[in-house]
Amino acid sequence: MNSKQKITIPEPCHENWDKMTPKENGRFCMSCSKTVIDFTAMLPAEIQQFFIQNQNKKICGRFRKSQLETITIQIPSRVL
Repeated sequence: MNSKQKITIPEPCHENWDKMTPKENGRFCMSCSKTVIDFTAMLPAEIQQFFIQNQNKKICGRFRKSQLETITIQIPSRVL
């Protein structure tokens, strides 16, 4: 059985995206020493696949507000 999860950002980052160093899949944040993944151009299925492939990692990501309001990720029970 799959579980449906909405994407939430409990602690939004306040760093300036434009001042971060560009990387292939986002930008590198010097403040937290992590790559912030740019999800803004991804389709819901691509976002879902990213989270499944990186299930045990803490992810920093940039989303459009509309994505946070509309995307629900299907998480397979084998992942939960």
